[in-house]
Amino acid sequence: MKRAAFYARYSSKLQQPTSLEDQIAKGKKYCAAQNYELVSIFTDGEMSGRNMRRPGLIELKGALVRREIDIIIVEAMDRLGRRVVDSLNFFDLTQFGGVELYSLDEGPQDFVNVLLRSYAAQQFSEMIGEHTRRGMQGGLTRGRLHTSAYGYRKIETDKGLNREVDPAEAEIVRRIFREAAEGHSAKSIAVALNKDGIPAPRGGTWDASTIRGNKARHEGILNNRLYIGEASVCKIGRRYHPETGEKAVFPTKDAEVKVFEALRIVPQEVWDTAQAEAAKRTRSARVSGNPQSARRSKHLLSGLMFCGSCGHSYVKVGKYRFGCREARKHACGNRVTIAQAAIEGQTFKQLREVLSAPDLIQHFEQAFRAEMQQLEGEDTKAALKTTARKLAGVQKARRGIMAAIEGGADFADYSERDKELKAEGKALEAHLESLKVREAAKARSAPDMPALFAQALEELEALLGSPETVVQANEHMSALIRRITLTPAPQEESGLSVDIKTDLVALRAATGIGGDA
Repeated sequence: MKRAAFYARYSSKLQQPTSLEDQIAKGKKYCAAQNYELVSIFTDGEMSGRNMRRPGLIELKGALVRREIDIIIVEAMDRLGRRVVDSLNFFDLTQFGGVELYSLDEGPQDFVNVLLRSYAAQQFSEMIGEHTRRGMQGGLTRGRLHTSAYGYRKIETDKGLNREVDPAEAEIVRRIFREAAEGHSAKSIAVALNKDGIPAPRGGTWDASTIRGNKARHEGILNNRLYIGEASVCKIGRRYHPETGEKAVFPTKDAEVKVFEALRIVPQEVWDTAQAEAAKRTRSARVSGNPQSARRSKHLLSGLMFCGSCGHSYVKVGKYRFGCREARKHACGNRVTIAQAAIEGQTFKQLREVLSAPDLIQHFEQAFRAEMQQLEGEDTKAALKTTARKLAGVQKARRGIMAAIEGGADFADYSERDKELKAEGKALEAHLESLKVREAAKARSAPDMPALFAQALEELEALLGSPETVVQANEHMSALIRRITLTPAPQEESGLSVDIKTDLVALRAATGIGGDA
C-alpha cells in the first residue's frame, strides 16, 4: 500500500480557512479510492505560494527526504509554488526521494507538466505585476507615491502629493546623514540612536543594516534618494532564491523618476558627502577570494553534447565555448569549438518546434485559465471594503492617541501602541493597493493564448538557462534531448554539423502524442 502525504494551502487574505478543509476532503476521498494510506497531512494557511519557507511545506520536504512517503498529492500544482524555479526545485526533490507527485486537478506530474503549468502560473503573476507597474507609473506623475519610507507620512488627498515630510522623523534622517558624512559607521550611528532611545522605523532598536542597507538594491536609509526629493518606481525588479529567500535585484526597462522638492529632507551637499564616505568604506571592506566565484557553473546542455569524430563529450574549453574533451589531450583530431550561444540557439530552435504540439498548448492554456478562474472567484470587492474599514479604524485609533497626547497625556504611555498601529496601517495600505490591482485585472480580457504560448516558447531558452533554474533544467533535459552530436564540417558557418536527437517519451506520457523524432 502506498504511503501518501497530502499538502493543502490557501493564500493570504482572499480565501477562507475552510479552503483547507475542502482541499483535505478531496485528498482523503482520492486516497480512499486508490487504496492509499494517508500517513500525513501538511497545511499552510494565509501564506503566498511565492513564499517557499512555509512551515507546512518545510515539514513535507522533511518527510520526503526521510523517505516516509511514496506519493505527494495536492489539489493543484500552484498550491506548492507559483514560480517556475520553485516548482522545478520541488519536483527535483521528489525525483531525488523517489516520490511520485500527483495533482487532483492535473494528474500525475513529470518534468514537462511541471514546467508548462508553473510557467503559466508565473506568466499570470507577471501579468498582474505589469498592471501594478503601470498603475505605479501613472500614479507617480500625479504625485501618488507607494512608499512607507521613514521620514514621511501619508496625506489623505485626492490630488497632488499623497505624502509629506514628517518633521520629527525627518530630523532623525538628517542626523543620520550628517553623522555618516562626518565619517561615522552605520554601526556607531545605530548605537547612538539606541542610546538616545529613538525608536527604529518599524519599532524596536536600530540595526546597522537599516542605515547602511544595500546600494544595489536601493535599500537602507543612506541609499534612499527620496531624501533628496527623487521619487522612482519600477527602477529595479526583484527575484528571490527559492530556498534561502536571498534577494537578487536587476534593473528594469520601464523605470520612472520624478523630482518632488517638497519631499527633500537632506541637503545635496550632505547627501554627496555621505555617499562618498559610504563608497570609501565599501572599498576598504572589500575582500578577495570569494569561494562562490570559484564554484564551477552548470550549463544547460552539459552532458548532452558529443564529438562526432571520437564519441567523447564536448566540454567547456573557455568561458563561453565548448570543445571535444579528447582534442584537449591531443587524442582526437576534432579541434573545432562552438560558442555556447550558438549551440543553445540551434537546440532551442528545434525544441520550440517539438514543444509546439497542440496538446502542450492545451496544457498551458488550461493552467493559465485556472489562474484566471481563481482570480475571478476571489471576492475582491468585499475584501476591499473590509480592508478599507480596518485601515480607517487604525487611522482613527492613531488620531485618538495624538489627541490624548495633545491633551496632556504622557507619550510614553501610548508609544508602543502607536508603533503597533503604525505598522498595521502600513501593512493594510499595501494590501489595499494589491486588492485594487487584482480587482482591476478582473476587467481585463483574457490574452490570446496561442500567442502567449508562442511567447513562452521564445523565452524558454532564457528561462531554462537562467542561474535560478539551469541546474534543475540540465538534469531533466535528457527527457527532451537524447544526444547532440557535433562533427567537423568546414561548409557550415560554425565549422560543425549539429545533429540533435530529441526524445519525446516524456511528452507522450504527459500528452498522449504519438510518433517519434
